[in-house]
Amino acid sequence: MTDGLRHSKPFRRNNHLLTTDATNLRILAELVRNGKASFVDIGKKLNLHPNVVAYRINKMEQIGIIRDYTVTLDLEKLGVSEQVYVGGSFPEHKERDQVLEQIATIPQTVQVVSSLGSPEGMIFLVGKNKADVDKVISKLRNLNMRIEYTASIIKTYETGQLGNFLKLLADEIQNPQETNSE
Repeated sequence: MTDGLRHSKPFRRNNHLLTTDATNLRILAELVRNGKASFVDIGKKLNLHPNVVAYRINKMEQIGIIRDYTVTLDLEKLGVSEQVYVGGSFPEHKERDQVLEQIATIPQTVQVVSSLGSPEGMIFLVGKNKADVDKVISKLRNLNMRIEYTASIIKTYETGQLGNFLKLLADEIQNPQETNSE
């Protein structure tokens, strides 16, 4: 006898139990690969009716699994040649979140990550040139961030593996015996 969740992976969000099944993971994999894909296109690839795809996507948007749809840019082609990761810590841990929130408002900041251990924060910055990035690093120091390292990005390899990982999770949910025996 089954409890109906054999092929589902439960998550908790705001004390609501969410069930992400293999079908949702496959839909997400398609969206990660092509955020502009229509419900019809996704349905054809997954052998689902477009209304089913639309319903599931809308549900995942409502519960926050899908937060946003974004565009991936080639920053160098836009003339933004400096891309830098900065790792740093904060002398007074109690102000870390406030400082990271302030850093997130700096226009050259693409991403801010709060982490455990060292460094306590990682920031992805962009700029037109080195002087542009240096100004931002000075702002970070003025916010009481101790810079532990900076690393200029030479090349980024984006292979779309997140979609493949989601498909792997879907396969594991759908065929748990096959993945456990490997």
